[in-house]
Amino acid sequence: MVALSVGARASDTELSGAEGHPRARFPLGVWAQSFGDVALDATVRRALDDWNAVSRDTLGVTAFAPLERRDGAQVTIEAAPPDVSGLMGQTELSTDDTGVIAVPVRIVVIEPKSRGQTSRETLLYQVVAHEVGHALGLPHVRDPRSLMCCVRGSVDFTDPAARDAYVDARRHPDVRSVRAQLAEHYARFWRDRR
Repeated sequence: MVALSVGARASDTELSGAEGHPRARFPLGVWAQSFGDVALDATVRRALDDWNAVSRDTLGVTAFAPLERRDGAQVTIEAAPPDVSGLMGQTELSTDDTGVIAVPVRIVVIEPKSRGQTSRETLLYQVVAHEVGHALGLPHVRDPRSLMCCVRGSVDFTDPAARDAYVDARRHPDVRSVRAQLAEHYARFWRDRR
């Protein structure tokens, strides 16, 4: 087993793009810890619903089935208080030697605080949706408009167009921005395991 830990603050990731789940495993049972705030809990659910819409459209499968209890969950999303690392979220997963992701996958999300013009709900949506992408095996990409951005050092913030695209994508995160990446990733992953 290869253990991977992926952080959501433009950190490097060890995901190679060869990791994934077998088709028969979907939908993945997911349990999310309450943040103790109705709006934040609804934001987590919306991120999962948006992933389901994109995965049904691109893969023909529902990605996630929300669970009321942690027991038996294949993906867990845990809330954590702020810490000194500065990370906003982290996905812990491991794979076998063929790239199949072992379950359960653990996602830890730091309770968000609004930043400038970006609300707590928007930040939480961005982080949860990004980390859920990692739980599906998606690595970081270089596209500043993508929810799965960014490979460290790949965005040239001195370029106004790249900077504006990055900022807009953080203020208006959209799971649909990874549609092509998800489709290509799983077409390759499932084909290679036939």
